[in-house]
Amino acid sequence: MVLVLLEQGYRVQAARDGYEASLLFTEFDPDIVILDMRMPKMSGPNACAAIRKTSNVPVIMFTSTNDAAEVKEAIMCGASAFVLKTSGISELTERIAFHLEKPAEPPATNAPKVTATATAPAVAKKPAIHKTVSAAPEQKIATKTLIVDPDESSRSIIKAVLTRLNQETVEASTAAEAIDAFKQTNPDIVITEWSLPDMDAFNMLSELKSDKGSRELLKLMMSARLSPEAQRKAHFVGITNFLYKPLSAAKVEMMVADCVRKAIRAKKQKTKKAA
Repeated sequence: MVLVLLEQGYRVQAARDGYEASLLFTEFDPDIVILDMRMPKMSGPNACAAIRKTSNVPVIMFTSTNDAAEVKEAIMCGASAFVLKTSGISELTERIAFHLEKPAEPPATNAPKVTATATAPAVAKKPAIHKTVSAAPEQKIATKTLIVDPDESSRSIIKAVLTRLNQETVEASTAAEAIDAFKQTNPDIVITEWSLPDMDAFNMLSELKSDKGSRELLKLMMSARLSPEAQRKAHFVGITNFLYKPLSAAKVEMMVADCVRKAIRAKKQKTKKAA
């Protein structure tokens, strides 16, 4: 992991365990932190909690576990994002780039240093290598997500992830409310439960499809169970990603963040074409 980050121009400091990571944080003053969930001497969530006492720097959990209790603990300790190790290093580097694109508060007068602190026992014995690059600050691009679900707790889980990503949200509990909200707010992403009180998501999205701009809409489906017919209908209206209930915090984090990245990329491309 460290070698890949160095090749991409980051300045990296590795630690052998969670305790060392918390100590190095003050000395190294990184712009982003990558922690494993399970580390000797101090766990990832506890190291994150120690960092949160003095800083709001993004903390990404790069982990092999998606245990709901551990994920919840990490969220409560202030984790910004989760990346499963099975997703690969490319997913991690995309998430790092995404968080570093967000401007610091307050904005710095000089171009921000792109640095990272990586914690990985596998590279702990290698000597520290430092490389510094500069990146011009980009204008923040925020997406808007319409969350449709009669279950308030499910909406809250989705909204919490989007809030941590500094993205805007609009909520609806019925298809009628969602259609009205769509027309008023023109969202970039729709995350919806399949079974709604007044109609299913297929009929709701079919109606949205006729609205201008809905072709570029990113869609994510939630459901406790989807029949083969429902899955075919979902694909017909452009849904290829599904979140199965009860919602897993780790999966919600990964899939929602992926939708946000795609929406931001689409908005950037649209801006370039218009320029």
